[in-house]
Amino acid sequence: LIDFPSLPCPQQPVLSSGVTDISLLQIETCDGWKKKYFETKKITTSLEEILTKLREDLELYYKKLLMQLEAREIKMKPKNLANISDSKNYLIIQITEVQHAIDQLKRKLDTDKMKLILEVK
Repeated sequence: LIDFPSLPCPQQPVLSSGVTDISLLQIETCDGWKKKYFETKKITTSLEEILTKLREDLELYYKKLLMQLEAREIKMKPKNLANISDSKNYLIIQITEVQHAIDQLKRKLDTDKMKLILEVK
């Protein structure tokens, strides 16, 4: 998100024949700022939609990967159940689950930071 500083925009005065250059400059500055703000807001909205879609895709990819690893674990299951926890595939599953949990926490932290920044402003 792009943060625009709070600029006091004067109310659009009724233009008379005695309008000064300063008031015209203020109006032009305010209009330019508003235009840039709304253009950026449109871009930000589409970027947020893309980000949401990519996060959904990542979540789907993670679930598929985990299902494949678990299926492989079941297929390769040794006859001695005591060795399951030592298998390489089982460790890969655990690592993947921990990485996914870390990624989710990072995303939650970033979201909470943004909310806090917006509340402070």
